[in-house]
Amino acid sequence: MKQLFNLFSLFLLILVFSSCEDVLEPANSRYVTVDELADILERNSDALIQGVYARSIQYAFYSSRHDDFGQKSIDLAVDLSSEDVVHTSSSWFITFYQFNDRVASNANSPSRQWKYAYAQISDLNNILNALPDEGSLSDAQKNLKGEALALRAFHYFFLINFYQTGGSWDNIKSLPGVPVYTDNALVGKPRGTVEDVYTQILSDYEAAIPLLEGFAPPAPTRITQVAAKLLAARACLYAGRYDKALEYATQVTDTARLTSIDSYTRGFADIGDVEWLWGVDINSENSTIYASFFSIVDPFTEGYAGMLGQYKSIDRRLYDRIDANDIRKTVFEGADGGELGVPYVQKKFVDPSGSFLGDYVYLRSAEAWYIKAEAEARIKTTAEAKATLDVITNARAIEGNHSYQWSSDKNTLIDQIFVQKRIELWGEGHGLFEFNRMEKTIDRTYEGSNHPAGNINSGDRPLPWHDPLRTFQIPIREIEGNPNITQADQNP
Repeated sequence: MKQLFNLFSLFLLILVFSSCEDVLEPANSRYVTVDELADILERNSDALIQGVYARSIQYAFYSSRHDDFGQKSIDLAVDLSSEDVVHTSSSWFITFYQFNDRVASNANSPSRQWKYAYAQISDLNNILNALPDEGSLSDAQKNLKGEALALRAFHYFFLINFYQTGGSWDNIKSLPGVPVYTDNALVGKPRGTVEDVYTQILSDYEAAIPLLEGFAPPAPTRITQVAAKLLAARACLYAGRYDKALEYATQVTDTARLTSIDSYTRGFADIGDVEWLWGVDINSENSTIYASFFSIVDPFTEGYAGMLGQYKSIDRRLYDRIDANDIRKTVFEGADGGELGVPYVQKKFVDPSGSFLGDYVYLRSAEAWYIKAEAEARIKTTAEAKATLDVITNARAIEGNHSYQWSSDKNTLIDQIFVQKRIELWGEGHGLFEFNRMEKTIDRTYEGSNHPAGNINSGDRPLPWHDPLRTFQIPIREIEGNPNITQADQNP
């Protein structure tokens, strides 16, 4: 991705339609005609999509703050709003950790998440509207359309899970959703329902997957067919479509690979790892230095974590659930804090360069095994689910096979899968969404908790699944600027 920013500069010249100022804010002031766009498509299809990928690592898209650096800053917000990641200091991202950043009047969040996702969707809609007739598209343009559809679904998934609670499908499907745009309307749309949003998400993935056939970039810096299948499996799980979740997840596990034990501890800063299905190749040209993921989390890099001691640790209770023979336990220090003296501090995300050049992971194949196991437990048999869970858990055993004991009771096994998935995907942007989907209480106040009592603020009590603090309010600018969303439509 060394040409990323040059391509992004080009991309800023090729949007087609203007958009609602308060809903889908335009990213530029230069628009081209449909004929001009067609010419660009003919000459360089890739340039259209690279702007979207570039924004995912853009510093200060919403404001000049060091907690605003694209998708990984949003992933951090998701994880710090659960109980699995411990924020040991009062610094960047602390308001997410404290559940203090959810109200509509706040100047930064939730406005940043909203604006970022809808800016991405706006640009993707322009691409898709320029590629309507698949019968006349080249293979490269079909791939481009598939990427755009999958990326649009990805961003709608984040929107619906930030601005409405997750949960069992029957409990959430009729709740207010977020506005769905498939073109760049000049007038804002109403919220609709959660079901409306997931209908669009799943439709986009269904359309994207066949269009991505044969798309094989040299590195997983772009959405491929297998990546789209895993993202579709995730969305199906959230929408209660366990049959489709199982189908897509199985297609991923049938073809994707799991990393070796020897490589596991090195696999979270290198896009060359075999498990990575989508990520960013960070280099000296696109690194955002101190305003970056590794600056915030890596305790050994001269960033906010390493230089200023703003450490991120794993929740003690979750750490204690990891078996001693499990390689995943080694990516955290124990109770003594190791060389840093910080109990349970993370070593999973360490940039070996020491110069903010660690790559960003968005999607790993490991997730597919947990989706498959959960779907099997829900609609097939616990025996099949346990067999799937064994595959990935044995792959994480330091010696021999794992020694976890899986329950034959369906609900207990689903809870065990939930715990194992949290261990595996710790710090990768799933925490809050998974707790919401599973309708689990977030509790940092248990006896022996390593969450700093003075840090957790509004999280200083157990937060049940339906607690309003676990859902962002709609930004005040949207309510003021969209005639189809009023204060009466606001989240509690």
